[in-house]
Amino acid sequence: MDNTRITDAHAAILKRHGYVIVPKFLNPEEVAAARREMLLYFPTAEELAERPNRFGWVHDDPENLQIEFPFAADVLNHNSTHPDIISFVERLLGTREVLLSQAAIWAKYAGTATFEQTMHLDYEGNTLVVPRDDGDFRQVNMILYYSDVPAGLGPTFVASQEKTKAQGLWPPFRPRKKYPELYREEKPVLAEAGDLLIFSMRTFHRAGELTADAGVRFSHHLVYRGASHAFNGYHQYSHFGEKPEMQRFVERATPRQREMLGFPPPGHSYWTKETLDAVAMRYPGMDMGPYKKRGGAKSRKV
Repeated sequence: MDNTRITDAHAAILKRHGYVIVPKFLNPEEVAAARREMLLYFPTAEELAERPNRFGWVHDDPENLQIEFPFAADVLNHNSTHPDIISFVERLLGTREVLLSQAAIWAKYAGTATFEQTMHLDYEGNTLVVPRDDGDFRQVNMILYYSDVPAGLGPTFVASQEKTKAQGLWPPFRPRKKYPELYREEKPVLAEAGDLLIFSMRTFHRAGELTADAGVRFSHHLVYRGASHAFNGYHQYSHFGEKPEMQRFVERATPRQREMLGFPPPGHSYWTKETLDAVAMRYPGMDMGPYKKRGGAKSRKV
């Protein structure tokens, strides 16, 4: 496990504290590639300052500048289903049956809004019950940073589960005035571009304020879950099946990356000669070889 970007040591810290920072998960070249694709969707801080009227939409709703997967950008799609992230989630949950539940890129610009949040847990939008933090019941939250996040650019604040276990899971939002002891336990994640924050669905956290005079915070937010529990999860990705961005992803992804969206793997009983031929027509740029080689390609009789 320790020969990957996310190691046994990271997993141990995550289980103990409910969060862990993986420094330099992406190398500088990978960060630069991701930033170039972020700029397909968002301006730089300098462009926004120089031409505010051109980017007036930034000021229309500056707290919610989020774009959801799939992207018209191969690096962002790849990072959403990064092989090392998939491998880590498999090992953490103890199963190969894992799914991408949510992926979104987010831009926050200094001087455009108030970004500070209340301490909270994320689970209301990700499960119909309350989160468990063991086995394949786990849901794994991640923030991948594409820019440095010093104190003035809205660091994420987290509180160790060692200090908050007695707090319980309800209510998920904890205002400072009512729960001052929780805020005394928080620590800021002062990240560098390429760092990865991993945290539990049971970990109290919040977004910090952007107090700098200028600058932008680019980040990529992910949630993974076990595939066996339908009461967990944010998205069914077939909902985006008509988007050209989804076709782009499916045609360029590896079979394992496709599986993160619920796509049937090679060897699955879904695959028949009929479905192989029809899927090849739907995704003409997709390599069907792995699916043809694994059997399950006989005509289906009804």
